[in-house]
Amino acid sequence: MCSLVLIGESRAEKLLSGYPIIKARDYAAVDSENAVVILGKNARCKINSALSVIVDGDEPFDSLPRDVQLISCGVSPKNTVSITSRTPEKLTLSLNRSIRTASGICEPLELPVKALESVSEYDIMAAFAANLLLK
Repeated sequence: MCSLVLIGESRAEKLLSGYPIIKARDYAAVDSENAVVILGKNARCKINSALSVIVDGDEPFDSLPRDVQLISCGVSPKNTVSITSRTPEKLTLSLNRSIRTASGICEPLELPVKALESVSEYDIMAAFAANLLLK
């Protein structure tokens, strides 16, 4: 079973109902091959092992151990998850390349979702990625 770890300031948990979440305000050390880690604002961490680490593609990030999958989220199509279109009511999220999930491989896909004023675009993309990884 996978665990979801949320480090730093994030509202992604509002979109991840049904999953138990371990939250750390600003720092955490993670050493679990089954952990999906979302790094929010002001997050500091030491990752020894994890299934994946989800980061803001517009923020600098230190390197990870070789076997930890990095999922970057941002507006550029170079990120693993990006936004391909947006209206005031809807965002279309894109998984731009295959990722290793808890149950196998997820191939690239797009998904329209409701835009929420109280949740940042990064948090929406991070929750989308976490949902794919945990399935």
